[in-house]
Amino acid sequence: MTYGIICAMGEELAILQGKLENGTSKRVGHTDFFEGTIANQPVVLVQSGIGKVQAAITASILINNFNVDTLINSGSAGGIGEGLSVGEVVVSTQTAYHDVDVTASNYEVGQLPGLPARFDADEELVDEIMAAAKASGMESQRGLIVSGDQFIADSQKIATIKKNFPDALCCEMEGAAIGQVAYENNVPYAVIRAMSDVGDEDADQSFDEFIIDAGKRSGQMLINLFEEQASRK
Repeated sequence: MTYGIICAMGEELAILQGKLENGTSKRVGHTDFFEGTIANQPVVLVQSGIGKVQAAITASILINNFNVDTLINSGSAGGIGEGLSVGEVVVSTQTAYHDVDVTASNYEVGQLPGLPARFDADEELVDEIMAAAKASGMESQRGLIVSGDQFIADSQKIATIKKNFPDALCCEMEGAAIGQVAYENNVPYAVIRAMSDVGDEDADQSFDEFIIDAGKRSGQMLINLFEEQASRK
């Protein structure tokens, strides 16, 4: 089993790179991929860059060039679920696009023609991540994560997203694209996001202040997962 781990930003990838053993790197296009192990678990780490297209391209390369078995997206997000606060972690049960609208052709908000409205994360993988988080005492929830090519820093935009996706816990810019690639390739996936802000008018300031901590929290959940897996071998 080899995990392909995608982070949009260097701040989100750093904690995982710090734990990588027997590491080698390979450049594909403009992107560096880092192969190695974390707690004896084979992984390929990569910084995709920000946005849905970057995430989808990177996920496809992981599958086609590195033959990963599972995709995991780790990073930060804006919390929009009731009661979510900066620092809490959300693990996806599903992902969806909040910025797609083909409703004029009788599709659901967020649904692209020919595709499901939501991309289901791998239930067993999510259970494992949540169990590892619980064992290490990390605050976490599971639920819907929505994605769009927008940094949300506006209460009105949050209200619109919540109207269309009342069960959404957080919003970010990559997860659903990775979910779509996983769906198309029949590869299990999950998204782990630590809250760097709550999407309101102070989001930009909060993001800058908490991005490093959020990256550490989401990455630590993966490290906990791999260490838990290693302890069972």
